[in-house]
Amino acid sequence: MTPARRAVTLAVLIGAGYMFPLYLVGAVGVAVRADLGLSATQLGAVVSVFFGVGAVLLPVGGRIVDRMGPRTSARLAIAGAAACLTSVAVLGGTYPGLLVAMAIGGVGSTVAAPVGGMIIVRVVRAGRRPLAFALERSSIPAATLIAGMCVPTLAAVVHWRVVFGIGAVLVVLVLLLPVPAMAGADRPVTQAPLQPITPLLLVTGMFFLGSAAATALSTFFVGHGVELGMAAGTAGVALAATSAATIGVRMVLGLLGVRVPGRATSAALLLAGAAGFALLVVPSAPTAWAGALLAGAAGWGWTGVLGLAVVQSHPDAPGASTALVQAGGCAGGIAGPLLVGALTERYGYGTGWLAMAACAAVAGLVAAVNGGIWRWVSHKVRPAEVDPGVARDLTSERTGVTYSGTGPIGQGD
Repeated sequence: MTPARRAVTLAVLIGAGYMFPLYLVGAVGVAVRADLGLSATQLGAVVSVFFGVGAVLLPVGGRIVDRMGPRTSARLAIAGAAACLTSVAVLGGTYPGLLVAMAIGGVGSTVAAPVGGMIIVRVVRAGRRPLAFALERSSIPAATLIAGMCVPTLAAVVHWRVVFGIGAVLVVLVLLLPVPAMAGADRPVTQAPLQPITPLLLVTGMFFLGSAAATALSTFFVGHGVELGMAAGTAGVALAATSAATIGVRMVLGLLGVRVPGRATSAALLLAGAAGFALLVVPSAPTAWAGALLAGAAGWGWTGVLGLAVVQSHPDAPGASTALVQAGGCAGGIAGPLLVGALTERYGYGTGWLAMAACAAVAGLVAAVNGGIWRWVSHKVRPAEVDPGVARDLTSERTGVTYSGTGPIGQGD
């Protein structure tokens, strides 16, 4: 396997691994609540602990990744995911133990979240980064897909904590694999200031709102489906299908590459996602399937486009810039499940989904007005050129292409 392919594969494994414990909690949430006697708000708090730790520590984690380089960071990220899964299996018999286990996962996420983008921007040449980012960002809904499929398979025959134990074994196997040498990524990068900060903060706000909605969907959809009369396994399959649709959207955008108008695409997808959450208000199982597919695929399918723009606009600090944006996503992961959990207990699932529809709609409006990040990308990046220091194994294409409809994209400064 060629260097860039190995680098992208590693980024995908890290992304799926560190988020898997989080989404598995949501997928088996019905069993967790029944076993521990938790309310919807308490289940939301379990998810929020993971994101809370990440939101606080991610800015530091991004700087650490920039300093130590991705190879060491990759090992730490995979070890953190294994530690979280193991802790749930061992400590998850009590509510405090479950909270501690998810906090451990949050610590691991502070290194895991920024390292994938850093690997890609340092190893994969600019013309193929859209596809590489699509693959890397698809790892997170892939974790949701795998977690959802665990409900009608493993969770139907073994205790839910055993499922976490099996997941820990699989992640440990990944840890035992040798991390490939990446000549373009092994050296640390200089610590540059995060400029321009205003459009980057707007992107962070988008990730906050989008993550709030997406995380609430993955946490509570199975419970919502059961309330509508679905079997838990059927609702898990629906959640997995939603994740597959999200992956499909990200892959299509990646294959279209830098020819897609990033700002307009992100805004349109977020507004369509808001419509999907609105459909979830209708108390019908078929409508819930349709709403979840639209809310997940559209409302969370745009992140690869924005992730690419962030690292392209901050080539001297890819870890720190990605970490700031991911910190916004973590903060949204705190707010979304807590808000939907509280609204569901008081008013029912419909009110919670309406709140998430509003989050997605506001994020879409922010995307529509945030032209700064795209103007900065077109200013910072030179026309495509062949860089002998960067792996070119993903494609033989060497021609310039257009990014976001604003200008030529090429090798970052």
